[in-house]
Amino acid sequence: MNWVGTPLVIFYVYGMTIHPLFNGAGGWSNLHKVWMDWQTLNVGVLAFISSLIAFNISKHHANQQREREFIAAKSFLPEALSELVAYFKSSAIVLNEAWWKAKDDSSRKKGPLQSDTPQLPENYKEIFSRCISLAPPDVSVYLSYILMRLQVHNARITGLFEDFQPNSTMSVLPVNVISYIYSLGELQALANKIFDYARGIDDFRDEALNWEDFRNAYRSLNISIGQVDDLEPSTKLAVGRGSTHGWKT
Repeated sequence: MNWVGTPLVIFYVYGMTIHPLFNGAGGWSNLHKVWMDWQTLNVGVLAFISSLIAFNISKHHANQQREREFIAAKSFLPEALSELVAYFKSSAIVLNEAWWKAKDDSSRKKGPLQSDTPQLPENYKEIFSRCISLAPPDVSVYLSYILMRLQVHNARITGLFEDFQPNSTMSVLPVNVISYIYSLGELQALANKIFDYARGIDDFRDEALNWEDFRNAYRSLNISIGQVDDLEPSTKLAVGRGSTHGWKT
């Protein structure tokens, strides 16, 4: 409405005031004549201008209300992120055990994973949903990407317990576990980058993850980069080819 209405109003003001007033020697009398000849159009245009002003006032109030609601929803986001980080750390314990069992075939045959099954929290769903619906577009896409990657990770962790069962026909390879660790590191890094924004102490930074982000994430998860073969080069390769900012695509 603004894109179409504003140029038309500008053109109307020029045609009904500026041009008649300064075109020729008529001056005010010429301007008055133009207004008298176009009374019907003037009434319609003035009504349109009134509706345009009312629309923008309403839009302004709606945006203010949306911002207030987002601030309220965002105040719970640090709590939801903290719950997810606790889940990530439980997942890291599972993946550490899975790595060593997958690396040693004889260990794999000894039985299922001994680590406790990580329990995905529930409270984050409503908080993320409200934030996604109220946040600016770039923040909404970022949070949606976290949810998407979280669902993939949770399905992999669940499947990993099944794959290590004695009656399973699946063979868990070290390269599979490395990819799971990388995905978990990505989730941790994404959560780390948005914590300060959620707390209101920094602006949102829509930047791709780098190697330092992953290294800090692995440390937070107690994953030893040096002990997990190929984790560092695999992560650096993913960072180099731009695979660490899927929320932008």
